[in-house]
Amino acid sequence: HAVPLTVLGDQDPASQQNKDSAIKQLTDFKEQNFIPGSDVILQCGNATVINWNELIYIVWNISLEGRKCWLGLSPKLDDTCKDGKRLLNTSDGVSLVIPKISTRDEGFYSCDVSYKAGSYAVNVSVSVTQLFTKQSENNQRIAVCQANYTQKTAPTLHWEPALNFSSSNSSVKKDGRFFTMENQVYLPDNVNISELICVATYSSESGSVQHKSTLHLKQRTFCLRMKEETPTKR
Repeated sequence: HAVPLTVLGDQDPASQQNKDSAIKQLTDFKEQNFIPGSDVILQCGNATVINWNELIYIVWNISLEGRKCWLGLSPKLDDTCKDGKRLLNTSDGVSLVIPKISTRDEGFYSCDVSYKAGSYAVNVSVSVTQLFTKQSENNQRIAVCQANYTQKTAPTLHWEPALNFSSSNSSVKKDGRFFTMENQVYLPDNVNISELICVATYSSESGSVQHKSTLHLKQRTFCLRMKEETPTKR
């Protein structure tokens, strides 16, 4: 559950309107992608905006698939997540650490900071890249790469090594708030490499993130069937 915000004293409407306007100006919205298994640090606040010596409280409200929890510092630490997430206090502010991020950590992260001079809010949509490769054969060898993404972060897909594929096909499907981009390449018979690497490049405010998936190719096999013949009598 979210920690309720406390309003101190009575304020006239004009003052409240100006404060609301200032708070809106200090609200930051981000969308970030991360590679599974990496240790993630989500920053809340800007050291040039907030005087951390005047901190009243800081709360991370986290909305995940099927559950909600929060971590707070007001003034002592409270943690209802109990899943390894923790707060990191540095000279740049208080950040949220997500160790070994996975798809279970996907969701919306909202950080609320209150200090004597005002308030600050950061809203982060966290996605974990999901990349799959597979090989199928239907008279032709086909290498398939699938990448999941949210609406604002469509990745670009390419294969390594860059071969002269005889044919390529791309498609996009929607599943809830996620999209799946699929790329299929048809491997010519003369391609005898042992593996292909699909590279998905995601762009976000924090910079580009590359996720790679290696496809170990099965060599095409041919089955030769011998026709049985009745021995000729002599």
